[in-house]
Amino acid sequence: MSETDDTTPERDPRLPLVPLDDARLARAMTLQQIGTAVLNDLPITDEYDPVGGALNLARLAEKLTEQAVIIRREQGASWTEIGKEAGVSRQAAHDRWGSAVESWVALGQYREGAPDFTVAQLDSWYADVDPERPDAVSSGLPSLHDSAARRAAQDQRDEARRLHTELNTYPELEKEAFNRTFEATGTPEHPARRREWAAVHLEHAALLDRLAQVEPLAATEHRRRARTQRSLAHEIAAESTGTTTTTGAEPAA
Repeated sequence: MSETDDTTPERDPRLPLVPLDDARLARAMTLQQIGTAVLNDLPITDEYDPVGGALNLARLAEKLTEQAVIIRREQGASWTEIGKEAGVSRQAAHDRWGSAVESWVALGQYREGAPDFTVAQLDSWYADVDPERPDAVSSGLPSLHDSAARRAAQDQRDEARRLHTELNTYPELEKEAFNRTFEATGTPEHPARRREWAAVHLEHAALLDRLAQVEPLAATEHRRRARTQRSLAHEIAAESTGTTTTTGAEPAA
């Protein structure tokens, strides 16, 4: 390899940051909104709307809390740990902020598709407040200048999207397997059809296990659903051998 060869991946500013950094960026954007709202509300004039200003700040504060919870989840914190930090129970923490985390996962764990410009704007805004810290935001986002990390994170998002697309085919596959089994009732092919039906549920479970690996924030729910699919497969397969008296499972709606 010549001395002029450059193996460093070319930086692609269109790629999102890694999930943790993107969550931090979202928090920084909300803090900027809060700071701007405070400065706009501070001058007292006849046109001043104290109720509207207070409600806007309260909304932004709740948004900031949700983003803080997402950051802690991205850092690996459990709901028990988050509840302790918030002074509430695990269940109360999940009930209050679980939907925000679920939405974050559904969005692919990023909000800024091309974050570099946004980061530069935030740095500039903060530098006007504190000239001694011209990189107050960008310095806390390691993946901003790490192309390999950003690409790896995007590959993981793409894999999750592919798995979700495949997952959506299983209700129909299970329905078809159930119908074939039902049509074979009373025939020599019936046990084989039940085993095929059970196999579809096992494939569904394996897919959910793979999804748990690429969507760690939703891993608990994915694994719970996988256990349900394996339980259904066990019941279906057991009846095909006559080892249970259950009537079998019907495909999920």
